[in-house]
Amino acid sequence: MTEKIEMTRPLTQRLTRWKTSTIWRDSLHVGSRCLAAIFGGYLLAAVATILLAQILPLSQVDRVLTAMMLSFTVYTCTVLWVFSVKSMWRFWLDILALSGLLYLAYLATKALDINPIQGGGL
Repeated sequence: MTEKIEMTRPLTQRLTRWKTSTIWRDSLHVGSRCLAAIFGGYLLAAVATILLAQILPLSQVDRVLTAMMLSFTVYTCTVLWVFSVKSMWRFWLDILALSGLLYLAYLATKALDINPIQGGGL
């Protein structure tokens, strides 16, 4: 019986050491960056797409297609940018702030009823 207790004590000490080590902290940073890249990039690309589909001076079909194709570029640039910033809070704040500004610009174009070309579809 005492052998099992002595064997489990080093295991709990190792686990306690692992929780307080830099490995745990670094894995949280990488996980947070992955979440920001996946979900924050999607948010930013989606908001940019709805804004571009509203303001591009093309026919309606071309506006939507162009905005959708540009959304892949926005998403890729967001993923690259998230992993290049040093501060963990910086990329979360910037993604949310930029998404909010783009959404406010979209709401302003809807309120002012800005449509570059009326009709002109296929």
